[in-house]
Amino acid sequence: MPPKKKGAKGGKKKGGDGGEPPHDPSWERAVETGVWDRSAIDLPDANTWPTWGALRERVLTACKEIRVTHTASLRDAFCAEVVKLSPQELHSLDLRGSCNLRNFVCSPATACPKLTDLDLSECRTLDYVLVQSASVRSVRLHKCEGLTKVLLHCPHLTSLTLSDCPALDSLMIWSDELASLDLTGCNSIVTLKLQCPALAEQKVPPLKFIERHVKPVHPPIASMLKDSYGELARSAADAKEKEWKGLKDDSTIPRSYRPF
Repeated sequence: MPPKKKGAKGGKKKGGDGGEPPHDPSWERAVETGVWDRSAIDLPDANTWPTWGALRERVLTACKEIRVTHTASLRDAFCAEVVKLSPQELHSLDLRGSCNLRNFVCSPATACPKLTDLDLSECRTLDYVLVQSASVRSVRLHKCEGLTKVLLHCPHLTSLTLSDCPALDSLMIWSDELASLDLTGCNSIVTLKLQCPALAEQKVPPLKFIERHVKPVHPPIASMLKDSYGELARSAADAKEKEWKGLKDDSTIPRSYRPF
């Protein structure tokens, strides 16, 4: 009887032989519940397995709530991905304490059509925020130490938390429903534009004045020097001409013999 070949028993492949890695149970749970509350790096990655790119989209587009808080793994690319996929049922996006988030842009107004709550508080490296949305009602940007510019075009915005942002220098808000605004601790504001007809109560520190160079009202110095030297040259030419005429009149040579 020929000897049995090793490894033939059971006929099953062991892990690490090139097959698809096992799925994380949290992926299917997120699809079922509509909530993702783990780190962004725990999502399926197409670099790990080719079909996981589609699986990643399936997980994110099924979300009604995304909570990725107090992590260093979340970066601008994740926010851009969520906005691009624009989950149709997403109503809450909580990214508090993301210490490597620098820019957040939600635009155009049709992106994430049911998003109502956005929390970017305590993102100390966050520098720029642009939100253009017809559905957003609440935005929290409390204690964003590096935040310098905020543009909010949200007609139905009713709640804005934007205090203790010491580097903020430019703020523009368009809202038909915002009734109160507290900018306590935002002492570097230079540009403030509020298109908020319902705004009744506001705590706004004095705007910071920056001295700007003003263009002189007088002509440039080069032009002034040109005019001055031109006038001197004309005066010198007139003087020479008068001197020449005086010499001709005093000449002892009869006019009929003068060469000119």
